[in-house]
Amino acid sequence: MVNHYFLLIGAWALFGLSHSFLAGTRLDRLFGHRSRLAYNTIAMVMTAIPFLVLARYPAIPLWQDQSWLQSARIVVNVGVVLAFIHTLKFYSISGFLGLKADTWPLTFSPWHCWIRHPWYFLTLVFVWSQAMTDTWLISTLCMSLYLVIGSRKEESRILAKHPGSYAEYSRIVPGLIPWRGRALDEATRLRLEATALQE
Repeated sequence: MVNHYFLLIGAWALFGLSHSFLAGTRLDRLFGHRSRLAYNTIAMVMTAIPFLVLARYPAIPLWQDQSWLQSARIVVNVGVVLAFIHTLKFYSISGFLGLKADTWPLTFSPWHCWIRHPWYFLTLVFVWSQAMTDTWLISTLCMSLYLVIGSRKEESRILAKHPGSYAEYSRIVPGLIPWRGRALDEATRLRLEATALQE
């Protein structure tokens, strides 16, 4: 039993290390303008590994959910999916996936006025709102740890390009939990976006 726990942790660690190591420009020499597409393809493969481990071993429920809790989980999950769909209108999906060599300036969507990493926040809500088993708890802890570390590494790359505007933005808006409410007002948002264009 314990052995497959370590196997699961190792699978998530392998995903996290590969995802962080290959981020940025490391794949550019091999894949050129297709490096983003290659990065996402590798990420999909590495994500599949821990889920294959999850499927391989039986999961032990940590507690028995009441019917109201099961209903609450469904409501939260639907809400997360709808929220994620709403965030897509503020991203260049073709550029994110690597289907097009899009470049876009640093901008702050309505979601980014509340939190610096909307997708990470929604992921945290989603994974923690699932029915909890022994193996899913391990996976959730691993994913949460990666999102904390990954967000820091992502921000270090953004700060290298926008040391002034993004540093000020980071002081105003929370990273993973929107505990301040709407932290970025419209005037400040426009000013920071204008500053980012000059950096």
